Amino acid sequence: MLRMTAAALAALLTLQLALPAARACAQAADPFPVVPLASAKTRRHTWAYVTLAGGASLIGLSFVYSGRADDAYSAYLVSTDQVEIQQLYDRAQSNDHRAQAALLTGEALIAAGLYLRFVRRPGPSKVALSVQPSRCALSYRF
Repeated sequence: MLRMTAAALAALLTLQLALPAARACAQAADPFPVVPLASAKTRRHTWAYVTLAGGASLIGLSFVYSGRADDAYSAYLVSTDQVEIQQLYDRAQSNDHRAQAALLTGEALIAAGLYLRFVRRPGPSKVALSVQPSRCALSYRF
């Protein structure tokens, strides 16, 4: 009896390999559906780059003002005329304040530019223009 059961099981397993799975032929006959991928819209970072360039320019300008302040202070140290001493000291102090303001403003602009470029995600545009062969539309969202 055990031999008969083993032979029946072997026959069933062999028969199962010869037959396809349920609906396998019908599924394989249909091609895969084409799923369109949404194209990633590139976002402009113009203001971020303008802000970064402005910050770098102001930092560079602060070095120019600092050099002028150092030159005026060096001339102040060797001067003997009272009127010229006062003018040179005022010029050195003014250039030093300008250098300080340019440096701080430049650093703030660099930080703002980095925020605009890498942290902030701009929302959708409020004004859109759609030009197609069948229509032309201008929309404003608020």
